Amino acid sequence: MSRTTLLGALLCLSCGGVMLREDGGLEPLDDAGAGFDAGAPADAGADAGTEADAGIDAGVDAGVDAGMDAGFTCPAGQLCVDRFVYTNDNDTSAATRSSFDRYSCAPATDESGNEVIYRVEVPAAGFLSAAVYESAGVDVDVHILSALDSQACVARGNLHAKADVTPGTWFVVVDTYVSGGTPRAGAYRVDIGLVQPSAGACALNTGTMPRVGDQGNTLAMPATGKIVLEAHLVTQDEPQPYPTTFTDELDAHHALSQARTGFVMHRTQPWAPLEGGTFYGAGIGSPTLFPVLDEGWYVNMYWTSAARPPRGTRMIFREPGSSRAVVVAAGYETGPGDLTWVGGTPEETHFYLGTTHGSVLTLGIATDQSLPLGPRVCSP
Repeated sequence: MSRTTLLGALLCLSCGGVMLREDGGLEPLDDAGAGFDAGAPADAGADAGTEADAGIDAGVDAGVDAGMDAGFTCPAGQLCVDRFVYTNDNDTSAATRSSFDRYSCAPATDESGNEVIYRVEVPAAGFLSAAVYESAGVDVDVHILSALDSQACVARGNLHAKADVTPGTWFVVVDTYVSGGTPRAGAYRVDIGLVQPSAGACALNTGTMPRVGDQGNTLAMPATGKIVLEAHLVTQDEPQPYPTTFTDELDAHHALSQARTGFVMHRTQPWAPLEGGTFYGAGIGSPTLFPVLDEGWYVNMYWTSAARPPRGTRMIFREPGSSRAVVVAAGYETGPGDLTWVGGTPEETHFYLGTTHGSVLTLGIATDQSLPLGPRVCSP
């Protein structure tokens, strides 16, 4: 199957949580797998091709069906979201509603053009996010509302918006930005996702991490410090030839990751640079050893080859003083080379945590190696 065909299939996200079969068809996600035993040490080893089924619990299985009653009728003038990930191609220039001109979360921004309203039924508390992709010359913004009222705006963005939500009815509004009195209306695509973070203990192993060039001054773990915003890596589900530029086949990779993780955001990071490899997006070893789910939530450190954890080892990023965390997969890449940085992780982790390149986070090896990858709420 060509990568163009792959991208087209994966963008059918409104079909619900799906995976691409080798014959080109789509089927529901239903992975089976296992991480380490809860009590196993970090060097107990991990199957390079294993993806823990619990990782899907971080977003796909629990949130595929939005829980609408069988007899529910979608109100006129709204599009009802009944599956996650949900995708809709639309055009604000053809929209008939223009009721919301300004929103409480950005009152100085002129959104007086036409808007499209998505009614989202949230079955359980979770992390709601929406991303828009605009045609050339179009400028639409995305808003998350707790009620059908522009004063009930809880989040907005030019490319994406996110919010922690409770069960019930929420609204995602794609509205047209007006610049100099001219509405920038037109065609767009919106993706809407709901991830239900895992919850529980976030215990971390204590020890040290030998790093390249540390002159014997090994890093005490868990460690707190600056974290790099890392680029994306090629996975085992992506066919050769591998990327020859920073952006070659990147859209297909983003679509694949979104379909596999159920996590929605407007991804902007390119492939990792060559750095001595033969293709862009190369990590340690062959991409055939890198599961899609693990790449969506990976972590690197400048560990020595002897200290590098087995592929798939669970580590946890946590905001100091916060219960918000992300379980990440180690062992697939080494870096960053500057030892003033503790480690790195791609944009998905930063998006959920609300952090960016250089933010300070705590990182350690999870005591429980069976934890699902992705967002987590830590108990005290």
